[in-house]
Amino acid sequence: MPHFERLAVRRLARANRALSSRDRRAVRTGLVAVVPAVFYAFVVKPYISSVRQTIDALRSQSVLLDREEAVTRGQTVIRQRTNAAAAVARRVAPRLYAAADSALAMSAFGRDVTTALSDAGLVVQRLEVRDSLPRNAALRELTIDLRAQGDFEAVLGALTRLERNARLIHVSRVAIDKNGERRSTGAESLSLVAVIHGYSQ
Repeated sequence: MPHFERLAVRRLARANRALSSRDRRAVRTGLVAVVPAVFYAFVVKPYISSVRQTIDALRSQSVLLDREEAVTRGQTVIRQRTNAAAAVARRVAPRLYAAADSALAMSAFGRDVTTALSDAGLVVQRLEVRDSLPRNAALRELTIDLRAQGDFEAVLGALTRLERNARLIHVSRVAIDKNGERRSTGAESLSLVAVIHGYSQ
């Protein structure tokens, strides 16, 4: 057998032999270092994540349960408040302009304001209607800008009539100016500028 063939056979024989003690220690050391990391990555970490998700879900459910229990405990108070609100609504309803169409409510409101001023002796020179605005789900605000002319007694009488109207009427701004004219009665004529609000449901 040639020399190079004998060398090849020897090398193969050495490769087939069992690992040396040193190599075995190296393999064991590698396994000791790698196995825990693999175990943590594929077993422990997913388990911890699952536990955390479960805890978060339990906390959310606990908060919801606390809220529901609080609502249940306050059911009597809620019922009392609801009954009180309904009673207030029944008392206030006759003072509101009840109309499904806001234009009809505004028309009735404008008629009441004009009547109050005319009955007091004022001459309405300008009356402008603003778009009604929702105050909440069941209430709308009606607004009128007006200018009228008359003596002091007529102005005072008009404001009194508006205040005593069966409907809820609120005067948010009033300006009274002299216009330098005299009425047939000799009283000095005044100009009334006002912003008046009513409410409909």
